[in-house]
Amino acid sequence: MLADRGIRARVLNAHASSLAGELPVDVARPQVWVDDSANAERARGIIDEYVRAAPSGPPVTCPKCGEENPASFDLCWNCGTGLAQ
Repeated sequence: MLADRGIRARVLNAHASSLAGELPVDVARPQVWVDDSANAERARGIIDEYVRAAPSGPPVTCPKCGEENPASFDLCWNCGTGLAQ
């Protein structure tokens, strides 16, 4: 999403949550690092806008496998089937 708006960024610790408990929580939490600090405020605004607009609500059941998914998911985490919102 940031790249689409011309902001180069990296996601660090994307898969480190499985280490929570073995590492301090603040170390295992995913982080977004913007390559150019001049874009930091703009990036924060884009991320905040995304978080506010993210769908919330009751879980959605996959029509194919029956697995429960968060309302914000477009695809089933278990089988990849599209979820009707």
